[in-house]
Amino acid sequence: MSAKTASMMKNKTITTSVIAAIAITSIALVFGLSQTQNIAADTPQGNSVYVFAEGVNPQITFGFRDGTEVSDFQAFTQTNALSGANGIATQPEFTLVKVPGNTPLLYKAADELLVKGKRGSIEWQYNRFDAKVDLVQAGEPVRSFKYTGCEVTSYRVYTDWDKEEGYTTGGKTGFAVQDEFKLLCQGFFPLNPQLDQMNDVTSEYKTKSTLDLKQENN
Repeated sequence: MSAKTASMMKNKTITTSVIAAIAITSIALVFGLSQTQNIAADTPQGNSVYVFAEGVNPQITFGFRDGTEVSDFQAFTQTNALSGANGIATQPEFTLVKVPGNTPLLYKAADELLVKGKRGSIEWQYNRFDAKVDLVQAGEPVRSFKYTGCEVTSYRVYTDWDKEEGYTTGGKTGFAVQDEFKLLCQGFFPLNPQLDQMNDVTSEYKTKSTLDLKQENN
């Protein structure tokens, strides 16, 4: 074998090795991206992920100028509700906490507070929104509150964990990054969906004849 032939075979071998390495790297990259996308797509979301006492969890429906937004929240606290003799003059306030994401319109309202910071302006007044809080159990509201003319007065992102246990247990207790919104509203209306349902059933029975009820029960 001549030196020229040997050199050509060596170069061919090197080229083949480089092509194989590039192919393997490309396959690994595509597989990695695919796995990342699948993990992101399969990540469980919403309150079905968490444990709530008797399954009761808060779901909020926001009515913004730009549309309606429905989202699960992990914590709902009435920080200033209507009560006592001065209830009528009190502006209702409440706090919401959730894992970040899936509330672009609420984020917009919070960002306007941070950027503009003038809630008395005409433009800010135009951006007020309504919120309906449903305490849901097995897909049905057991208690609801309707708030009108709301605005975000405070927003922060923080991380919750079990102090040193988050580190000493190898992260088993976990770290939770959370959004916290504080809202001040102009109107407040408590709702009792279970009582409404009872009244609807009672009304239905009152409007039906004895014969109709007998036929339904047979």
